[in-house]
Amino acid sequence: MNNNKEKILEYLKKDQVRISGIAVLGAIIFLVMHWTDNFLLNASNAFFVSGAVFGVIGAVRYIHNVGLFRIFSYWTYKRRWQKGMRKQGEARPMSLKEYTVNVIMDRKRHRPVGFALCAACICIALSGILSLLYMKG
Repeated sequence: MNNNKEKILEYLKKDQVRISGIAVLGAIIFLVMHWTDNFLLNASNAFFVSGAVFGVIGAVRYIHNVGLFRIFSYWTYKRRWQKGMRKQGEARPMSLKEYTVNVIMDRKRHRPVGFALCAACICIALSGILSLLYMKG
């Protein structure tokens, strides 16, 4: 029993599962608020909202990965350093250049964006196809 619970919790911690859950929840909320009698229109709306959520998450992660907000991150680092939250052996705070090379460009700190952006494209394409079918019908 405990082993199954641990497996479920481990599965729920996966990035794709969390992002998909957020997208599905957004689509459900939209459908509850804007329900119509036509199945194609509801499905098209649900796919579009899911695609929009995937796209926003992917875009925000991409912007974070390329370091657009590195100045804000560096200021936070400096503030923490001054308050005494230093790493072992740090005699002085890193310069912005050192911080960018050592922290911002560290691939281990990057969050994956491929799944979210691909899912966004697929969902929005499906939404467009269903919308065209609705318009012709």
